[in-house]
Amino acid sequence: MKLNNKNLILTILAIILTISSYFLIRELYYLNNDFPYSQEIVAVFLGTIVTILITAILLNKQTEVELLKEENLKLFEFKADIYNELFKYLEDVFMKQDLTDSDIIKLKLINQKLATIASKDVLSIFGKFIDIFNDASQDNKIVGKDVDEIFDILSELSNAIRYDLLEGKHIEKESEKNAILKQIRINTDHLKNLKMIPLKKKDK
Repeated sequence: MKLNNKNLILTILAIILTISSYFLIRELYYLNNDFPYSQEIVAVFLGTIVTILITAILLNKQTEVELLKEENLKLFEFKADIYNELFKYLEDVFMKQDLTDSDIIKLKLINQKLATIASKDVLSIFGKFIDIFNDASQDNKIVGKDVDEIFDILSELSNAIRYDLLEGKHIEKESEKNAILKQIRINTDHLKNLKMIPLKKKDK
């Protein structure tokens, strides 16, 4: 905001100086001049001042753009860190196959973090995820079909997170978005069929 105000002031000064320079040089041109090259000297002087002002405006604009890029990068990193934290949390819960009071508190904290940064679509689908996660963990166990049900909604959540992180970097058509979501669901369904086949013990 301060940079915008500064740019506005410099722009106004440049306009005023340019207009003033025009009328001053015009007057000097028609007046009798006792000093040689006075008109040229005044023109060079005023031109230098205008150049300095324009350069200052451009530098301030460049600084503003660089600060905006830096803010966007920090915002992206913050989003990515929270989303990674969510998936790491789910990985830990799925691996140990149970849910403790500490796990519930941790999920509540992740929910609050998402509230500060996530897009509307992510928050909406995460709400559905919470409902399914609550139903699946009624017995404090996350096993079998519970995991599959959670992964179904996670497919939608992953897709929403994907678009949230790509926002402003890649614009996709609605048909492309639907195709990507469909493929994510197909991949998730295929993974449901993965089973651990017990190894046969070798005869001694």
